[in-house]
Amino acid sequence: MAIAHKLKQYLSSNRIAHTVIGLPSSPVPVMSLMYAAEIAGLAPQSVVQAIALKDNIGLVMAIIPITHTLDINAVCKLLHRPLVLAPPAEVMAVFHDCKPDFIPVAGEAYGVRAMLDDSLLQAGGDIYFAAGDDAHLIQVHSKIFHVMQRNAWLGGNFAEHTNAAVATQRGDGDLKQRIERMGMLPPLPEMARKIIQLSGNTKAGVNDLARLVELDPSLAAQVMRYASSPFFGYKGAVDSVDTAIARVLGYDMVMNLALGVATAKPFRIPQHGPLGLAAFWRHAAYSAALMQALGRTMPESIRPRPGLTFLAGLLHNFGHLLQGHLFKQEFLRINAAVEKNPERSVVSIEQEILGADHCQVGSWLMKAWRLPEEIVVTAFEHHNENYAGPHAVYVHLALVADRMLKTHGIGDSESHDVPPAILAALKVDEVQVIMVMNRLLEGSDGLNTMAQQLAA
Repeated sequence: MAIAHKLKQYLSSNRIAHTVIGLPSSPVPVMSLMYAAEIAGLAPQSVVQAIALKDNIGLVMAIIPITHTLDINAVCKLLHRPLVLAPPAEVMAVFHDCKPDFIPVAGEAYGVRAMLDDSLLQAGGDIYFAAGDDAHLIQVHSKIFHVMQRNAWLGGNFAEHTNAAVATQRGDGDLKQRIERMGMLPPLPEMARKIIQLSGNTKAGVNDLARLVELDPSLAAQVMRYASSPFFGYKGAVDSVDTAIARVLGYDMVMNLALGVATAKPFRIPQHGPLGLAAFWRHAAYSAALMQALGRTMPESIRPRPGLTFLAGLLHNFGHLLQGHLFKQEFLRINAAVEKNPERSVVSIEQEILGADHCQVGSWLMKAWRLPEEIVVTAFEHHNENYAGPHAVYVHLALVADRMLKTHGIGDSESHDVPPAILAALKVDEVQVIMVMNRLLEGSDGLNTMAQQLAA
């Protein structure tokens, strides 16, 4: 893809001195300006990005360094407008010759008023920005850049540096506080809210749940597909959600399956890579099924709830989705680092680049959404083989599932060794675990299809 046509016309007609920089080839798709700067060998502080906001008046372009995170609330106060992030469809309707996440900072070329963060006023030397595609950057001198922004509003500091690790070392507050202060945590999806509301209705039954699930055709298809898996051994045809609930999976199981899918599906991160959307859903589907199956082999006196066990498996790596949602550039750097350094633990890479790992980030959101405490604890502790606190059975099952799946190249576990102490706590032996794993792999076609549909 070439640089955006409107940008090219704008630069030419205004005689703006610039250089088009071609990006070197990359082992993974270039999905952000941060990664583009990294493979081009550029200092991140010299690269600027455009973020499209909107209200009922129209679009506004906020221009900030890629090393910073936008504080939308601050922009709203400065402009006295109720701005929100512009939906991708509305952004692309205006920037139709650009790729998403690679919008040029030339607002005039597209008839969009820009707002420039104060942190860019003192910028010197060369500045780089998106060319509208994922293969080039535009290089201009800082003086030329400021000429390009001559009609932009000059705002106060409405962006904050995203180097969470440095901020923590300085005592400026940790990533969690910054996320909460800037109102970055997304709201609970509407379908998930309805499912939670139904779960609290003691008079609700199979028909109520089936009718709710059927409101989302893709969710209904997932429930029926999962119930049709050879893993459950149902000989009849699963031709309705009612059948899936009443004859195969059960009310509690479908409630939690629906909640997990509804909670996670709206989050979109890059498809490919070791932490991409395809890998996330594959690991989630296998983990949920394996944890539930392992739970069934445990003595009844300590056996966890099957539906809740499934939900814990489906969501325990949710932090990867939230990282990709909130911190796109950092997430892509994490993804690339994991691919280049498969021997390193994912947690250590996340801490190094972002200052917080997926266990922490995922548990923050689940707690804010008031999901069951078992789910919050499992998200936070599933890499901790020494955990012995409340709801440890779910944590232990997640750890065993992750370690077993690691032997088949699935997931982000740091090891494929299952600690004997954890097996003893679950009152299962290694032979049982291997047998359950083998039975799961026999039904892998269904799980793979389910994961592919969820990632689509």
